Amino acid sequence: MLEATNANEAIVSILDVIKENPLWLNKVDSHLVMLLKEIEPENREFLLKKSLDEQIIDLFVKIKTQYYHYLDVTRWNY
Repeated sequence: MLEATNANEAIVSILDVIKENPLWLNKVDSHLVMLLKEIEPENREFLLKKSLDEQIIDLFVKIKTQYYHYLDVTRWNY
């Protein structure tokens, strides 16, 4: 999961997560994620670039939240 400070960096991070398809991605409840997983890889970036910046940032926050939740749950506490 790459960090992002703007919409363009968020697009790169989202595309990376979609490409890797980790198990925790199934917990992200967004129609856009489901669509991105189903379309061809060359069309993913086009779709994200045509989306509003607010949608991209909201999707990034949802993905990042699930990523950190996954890390917190799977991390051993000693």
